[in-house]
Amino acid sequence: MEAVAAAFGLGGAISWEPVTGGRSHLVWRLRTTRGEWAVKRLNRSREDWWLRDHVVSAEVQLEAWERGLPMPRPVHPLTPAAPLLADVGEHSYVAHEWCGGRPLAGDVTEWVGRTLAALHDLPARGTPGRAPHPVAEWLTWLDEAPGPFTDRVRAHLPDIARAVAAGADTAGLTPVGSHRDVKPDNVLVTARGPLLLDWDGAGPEYAEWELTRAAVHFSGRGEDRAAFTRVISSYEAVTGRRPPADPSAFAGLLRVYLGGAAWMVWRALGHRPVTDAERAAAGPHALELLADLRAALGRLDEWVDWLGQ
Repeated sequence: MEAVAAAFGLGGAISWEPVTGGRSHLVWRLRTTRGEWAVKRLNRSREDWWLRDHVVSAEVQLEAWERGLPMPRPVHPLTPAAPLLADVGEHSYVAHEWCGGRPLAGDVTEWVGRTLAALHDLPARGTPGRAPHPVAEWLTWLDEAPGPFTDRVRAHLPDIARAVAAGADTAGLTPVGSHRDVKPDNVLVTARGPLLLDWDGAGPEYAEWELTRAAVHFSGRGEDRAAFTRVISSYEAVTGRRPPADPSAFAGLLRVYLGGAAWMVWRALGHRPVTDAERAAAGPHALELLADLRAALGRLDEWVDWLGQ
C-alpha cells in the first residue's frame, strides 16, 4: 500500500480495501492524505507484445481524457515504467481518481451510442485486431494434450471455424482508436452521470464491430431488441453511420470470445508463465467463453435482421 501510494505520488497511505467485481485484475480503493484512488494491479504478461499494447492503450486513454470523454481522471506515476504504468516490486500498477457511484442498473443505451460516437472520433492507432487463430492451430494445441479438457474444447471447433470465417473480410470498415470493452460492467453511475471505466484494453478497433458488440452487451446480451436498436440509432444520429446488416458486422464480438478462449486454453495447457491457481482457473474460463461464442452464433441471424430494419 505504501509503496504504491509513493510510486504515484498520492501522499501518505491511510488504508486500502479490495474492490470486488473484476475477474482479470485485482483492484483496491486506496485512501491517502491527498484523497481516494482506484489502484489496479495488472494481470500482465512479460512478453514484448504486452508492453507495446499497453503503450497504445495509455495513449488512447489520455487522448480520451483530454477530449472530455466521461471517464475517471488517470494518474501518472512519478517514475513511469511506461505511460501511466508503475512497477512496484514484481507487479505493475495503474491508478485513477476514485469516483463514487453505483453499478449500472438503468437504461443508458442512448448514452452508450453517443459515447461511442465520441470515442470513434479519436485517431486510429495501428491496424485493428490480430487475426484469430485458424482451426488448424487449435487442433495442434489440442493434439499435444489429449484429455477431458481438450475433448470439451474440441467439441467447439465447428463454432470456432464459423467465427473465424465471419471476420475474414474487413474491407470497408472504419478503423478507430477506442476503449474496446464498452459493456455494463464497465459503466459506473455517478452524480455527474455515467462514467466509462477500465481502459486497459484500449487500442485500435473497427467502429462497426465495437458498436454492435456494445449493442449486444447493453441489450441483455442481445435479448432486448428495443435496447439494441436504441444503441445503434443514437450512434447513427451522431455519425450518420450504421453497420451493414451482415454477420460480419458482429465479428468483433465473436473475436472477443475467440481471443479470450485461445488465451485461456494456452494458460490451461501450460503455454504461458502463470501461477498454479491461474492455470487451474483458465480451463473453466476457456469453456465459458466458448459457450458464449456458441450462444452468440445461435443468435447471429436474428441480430442481423435487427440491423437491417
